[in-house]
Amino acid sequence: MARAREKGPWFWRGMIGAMLASVFGLFALAAFSANPATTAETGCRMDRKDPAHTIVMIDQSDPFNPNDLGWVNEFIDSEARTLPRFGRLTVVTPNSDDPYDAKIVYSHCSPGSAEHANAFLQNPRMIEDTWRETFYKPLSTEIETALTDTRQPSSPLFEAVYSIADRADFQASRGDRRIILISDLMQHSEEFSFYRTGTDEAAFAETRLADQVPEMDGVEIVARVVPRQEYDLPMSEVKGFWRDYFARTGAEFSSVN
Repeated sequence: MARAREKGPWFWRGMIGAMLASVFGLFALAAFSANPATTAETGCRMDRKDPAHTIVMIDQSDPFNPNDLGWVNEFIDSEARTLPRFGRLTVVTPNSDDPYDAKIVYSHCSPGSAEHANAFLQNPRMIEDTWRETFYKPLSTEIETALTDTRQPSSPLFEAVYSIADRADFQASRGDRRIILISDLMQHSEEFSFYRTGTDEAAFAETRLADQVPEMDGVEIVARVVPRQEYDLPMSEVKGFWRDYFARTGAEFSSVN
């Protein structure tokens, strides 16, 4: 009976090499997954290298119905879960008292949802619990407060968008940028009002707002139009006006309803 062929030195060298590669690979993966330094208040990276920033603007010019809270929370939940780890989510409301200074309701960075968990190094359930307790629950509480807050006497949407684009943490160096508009999209301020002129491009061109269009190349704008029993203007015209406006800024506008 033939004797089993002994494995030569090249075999063992290959095995040792493979084991060393595996060990170094695990160390590299662990180093890649290591936590960067973050701020205690927001959970955001201290080096300000946010991989993404989503800003949700909630328009309170008209009161929200109690039934609105459900779909708003569901919509925000979906947006929050798509954020990568350390991606920033900010919630603002238009400011009638100071239109060019939108009110910040919430601004924190995601610790990473279970969808983005590393199955080799992390426990998805623990990741989900941390995400929900430290990030989503405080967010949901602030959203509910914003929805039930006293209605604003005006709706300076263009001014609020300008203030968002001017934020230091919303510049092109901050990764993927996204603005969510939860609103009926009815601009109403001293500068320009759809209630006075409708969606008149010529009337808008005469305002200061038309001369200070922000630069938002690469920004994605998504509108979630608040349902009303009756809109003051055809919503197709209103969306068309906003689409043209954002095209001038370099951003891309779309609506989910």
